[in-house]
Amino acid sequence: MLEELSSDKATIATGAARGIERRTVLKGAAWSVPVIAAAVAAPAASASVNNAAVALTDDVTSLLTLNVLDSASTATAGVAITVPTTLRVTNGAGALSGTATVTITVQRPVGINVSVGRARGFGVYRFDSTLTTPGQRTAVYQSALGSQYGFPQTSFTTSKNFSVGSNGTLDIPVVWGLAGVSTGVGINALASFPVTATIVFPGRTLVASSSILVPVGAGIL
Repeated sequence: MLEELSSDKATIATGAARGIERRTVLKGAAWSVPVIAAAVAAPAASASVNNAAVALTDDVTSLLTLNVLDSASTATAGVAITVPTTLRVTNGAGALSGTATVTITVQRPVGINVSVGRARGFGVYRFDSTLTTPGQRTAVYQSALGSQYGFPQTSFTTSKNFSVGSNGTLDIPVVWGLAGVSTGVGINALASFPVTATIVFPGRTLVASSSILVPVGAGIL
């Protein structure tokens, strides 16, 4: 009799354990469904960003008059300056929409060393047909022993909502101005200012490069 009771208890315990195991497996299966769905949905959300590209284009080679940033004055060049005038976003398959951070940086000109005095550089005067503000821009000179010299490195940063259809194109106009101050330093060389535009979307960063060319004799720096 004792052996039969022990056998019955073992059978009941085994059945209960199997029931627990079955419930555990079913519970794990139920939780796995949303995880699989999320894994499938994630690539679709970023597909249009991965297909997009950006460029600084539509160069103008006849620019003579520029606004001086943070001033009501303008400056006229003796020789025309070449500048890109459009930030172009070219989209691939899938709509591209959302808010991104746009930064446009103008580096100091390559191959020109000014160790005493300051010259002007370039910054964004209008972006997407809107005047930029001092809070959106920076102009940083080189410095030594408490004195600033050379050309400024400038940057402009803003937040923009993008909406570009599948295989569509968005053109954003960019207007340049003169940044910093001039202490009368003579620049007698071709000045090439490297320009970089960076658009940071969630999940991907788009970068475009160009330059602003100031010929000898422009007299605007």
